[in-house]
Amino acid sequence: MNSTIKAAVGAALLGAFSMSAFATSVTPPSAGPTPNPGLVPGGLVALVYDTNTSTALLEWLGPDSTSFGAPSATPAAGETLDYGVLGGASFGTLFSSAEVSAGNVKFSVTAFDNTNTSVPVMDTTQATTAPAKLTLNGLKSDAGLNVTGISSNLNGLSNCNSVNPCTGTSPSSAAYTAIADFTPAGSVGAAGGAALYFYQVVGAGSALTAQVFNQFANATGAATWSLSSAGDLVYTVPSPSAVPVPAALWLLGSGLLGLGGVARRKTLTA
Repeated sequence: MNSTIKAAVGAALLGAFSMSAFATSVTPPSAGPTPNPGLVPGGLVALVYDTNTSTALLEWLGPDSTSFGAPSATPAAGETLDYGVLGGASFGTLFSSAEVSAGNVKFSVTAFDNTNTSVPVMDTTQATTAPAKLTLNGLKSDAGLNVTGISSNLNGLSNCNSVNPCTGTSPSSAAYTAIADFTPAGSVGAAGGAALYFYQVVGAGSALTAQVFNQFANATGAATWSLSSAGDLVYTVPSPSAVPVPAALWLLGSGLLGLGGVARRKTLTA
């Protein structure tokens, strides 16, 4: 057994019993306009804001509510999408480490499709696995707010004017006043804190019908969004855990490799 076969045996042993998802770096667009959910499937937007200093950052991440995929399309093998530090170097200027440590810096991720106002679609983070109660009327209201938030605040000439990300440092800034447009009930978490779950809601029923939250998840577990204390936004779908390799199989593999070594020595002495 030569070195090539040895390598193949080793790779087969490791490859057959370990599975992992590698992080994929995603760079958000450098400018808008952000897709308007009243005209087309709306853009997936991250919002970060400081409840104490009234600074805020809105960033379109690139996908829209359709291209990001539905909960049923959550990868079974897992995936990790790293969107980098939101706002780049400006994150640390807008949100100090002291404010993050104090729990004042909040975030959420949302996307809407309001092209059919009778059946709006919402993708939203949620802080728990028991999402806030929402009626069809409430969903329509959230979708309408998001249309205004994107068309007026993000893309509006007198506000962010399609700059991506859009930032603000006062309560009257377009970025800060848009908080209500991008934060459905229960959707907010803390930077550097626990990860947020992700759900999709498709409008159904009559005005007061409780809407169904469909979770982004695979057989291994729930997909989550997390924002580090330094501003790195990551979407994670868990991958299947590595399967422990039985001791007998390791012995078999090492035995095969050992026999290969003996055979090589015999060949050299012959």
